[in-house]
Amino acid sequence: MRIGWKLALVGLLLLLLLVPLMMLSGLVTERQQRGQEVAAEIARATAGEQALVGPLLLVEAEHRTEHRRVVNRGGHMSQETEETVQPFHYLVAPEQLAVTGSLRSERRGRSLFSVPVFHASQKLTGRFRHVPPPVDAGQLQPKRAWLVLGLGDNRGVRRISLELAGKAIAVEPGSRVAWLGEGLHAAVPLAALDGGLPFSVDLDLTGTGSLAWVPVGGETSVSLAGDWPHPGFEGHHLPDQREVGDSGFSARWAVSRLSSRVSQALAACAPSDGRCEGVFEGAFGLRLVEPVDRYLMTERAIKYALLFLGLVFGAVFLVEALAARPVHFVQYGLTGLAMAMFYLLLLSLSEHIGFGPAYAAAAVACSSLLGFYLAGVLGGRGRGLGFGLGLAALYGLLYLLLRSEDHALLVGSGVLFAALAAVMALTRRVDWHTLGRT
Repeated sequence: MRIGWKLALVGLLLLLLLVPLMMLSGLVTERQQRGQEVAAEIARATAGEQALVGPLLLVEAEHRTEHRRVVNRGGHMSQETEETVQPFHYLVAPEQLAVTGSLRSERRGRSLFSVPVFHASQKLTGRFRHVPPPVDAGQLQPKRAWLVLGLGDNRGVRRISLELAGKAIAVEPGSRVAWLGEGLHAAVPLAALDGGLPFSVDLDLTGTGSLAWVPVGGETSVSLAGDWPHPGFEGHHLPDQREVGDSGFSARWAVSRLSSRVSQALAACAPSDGRCEGVFEGAFGLRLVEPVDRYLMTERAIKYALLFLGLVFGAVFLVEALAARPVHFVQYGLTGLAMAMFYLLLLSLSEHIGFGPAYAAAAVACSSLLGFYLAGVLGGRGRGLGFGLGLAALYGLLYLLLRSEDHALLVGSGVLFAALAAVMALTRRVDWHTLGRT
């Protein structure tokens, strides 16, 4: 068979092998979706993502305004004063808010899928200074007040105790603020509004996914330590200090009202509004990141499949051309199917033993199989052993590319350049015009 026809058939075979690779990619997507469904089910049964807003001081007041009008009574003109009273609600943010806590994690799952669940013990301390907001006319007279704390999911509350000015106060469900949704509240005596109002909240909170805080205080500081070794810090503010190790993490945030727009957003939002633009945009916190997402890593590995097939097919074709050892089209096909099986083994094994061990087992199995097979196809144990070792080296390189995403392009381009240079060096004296003529 002429070399041109052989190259065309090998290229056609590469395109045909994309079909099982696409099916494998679809299988990975399906398993990813199933994992997300299980995570959502666990969140529904436990508690979802948690975001703390507050504590805030909610005050219900009467807005009293006086209107003067001139009336005519029996030809006598006189002035009368009419007073109108309307309900008025407003929020007061704490002057200082300090959060200290610890986080403990555990894994909960169903079948082959599991998600991390966190249990955070937090102490929130601070101080309010009641300053009514300015009004256009009239005056505000407070009638009732509550301390409110917004949460992401009330089901995660395991224990809470609240003290105001050193006195314990009962906590009730519901935030009483429309745009907060989930949350808690506690009644505040009106007499406490006259002076400074210190508070202390002890809260044990469970959740999944992420834990965040909204910096509502004039000065907000958060210190948290936990046993999760792979925290992903996110949000509008990153921690000023952080330490991450195999045993866990510790982090500290400090946010001033001068560096956050939360205070302005709170002032612009009424408690009865359905939404409060800008408040949650200033949130910060952390997410429990999975160290190795087996499905994401497998999906990334499949993206290199066509490149691997091209390198191996090219190497087999090169040996066939230089050693005058014909390789049948079917033998190319079996070689490609064996390489495609690597990704199926990787996916199935990673669900049971983890991505790293699964990758090693699948790489050893496929390299050994192809080394044994190509030893017979290419006519020699040395050639088969060389292909097996070369393929193992390629799998090792791919693993490094998957684990070092920042250097993937650099390493990949270097390897491709080295492969091209090797082919050009080995074939620089080959007469391609006469090669493969029958």
